[in-house]
This record gives sequence, C-alpha cells and structure tokens, in this order.
Amino acid sequence: MRAPVERILGELLARHADTGHVHLNDLAESIGVEAVTPDEIEAIVDRLEAAGLRVGEPLDSLDVLVIREVLTSARRLREGLGRAPTVDEVAADAGHPAHLVRRALEHAAAARSARPGP
Repeated sequence: MRAPVERILGELLARHADTGHVHLNDLAESIGVEAVTPDEIEAIVDRLEAAGLRVGEPLDSLDVLVIREVLTSARRLREGLGRAPTVDEVAADAGHPAHLVRRALEHAAAARSARPGP
C-alpha cells in the first residue's frame, strides 16, 4: 500500500477506534485531495472492516445518541452565544471529536430536509 494510502488508513483507524463506525463522508474527508484509485479505496475499506470497524452502514443507537448530544449542545450554545456555534465549539461542549460533530450535524440536516413541509 502506498504511503499516502497508509496515512489515510491510519488516520481513519485512529479517528474511529472508539466508535467502531466510519461514515463514508469521513472516508472522503480523510482522502481529501489525495489521488487514490478505486482499488486503493476498496483496500482501505477492507482493512477498516478487518480491524472490526463498520464502514458506511446505517446509524445505530450509539450514532443516534451522539446526534442527540450534539444537537442539545448546539442549541444550548446558540442560546448562550447569540449566534450559531462553530463545529469546534460544539465538539468541546459535547465532548465529541469534531468529525463526529460534523457527521451528526449532517445527519440532522438530512433528516430535517427529508421531512415533508408544513
């Protein structure tokens, strides 16, 4: 495996050791602008799964709990700050890494936009 791909894999393994779940947006975020082939992406996913991580699977009860904690924190901070809090502010307040906060906010936004209008 090429060094940049090993770096991406190492980052994902370290980042998600506690949660056991790698969202596909986290994979994309870690790859960033690095030129990787489809075979290398498949190898990353295979290695993540071999390490016991779920990749791109639906939300589980732990994911839902994190979303609730993040949204509660974001609302509390918005009220206290008088503005929308940053991801880093929510992460610090909720006690979750910034990448989990970003995913939680993405899921919440997707759920909100999927609701039928008034």
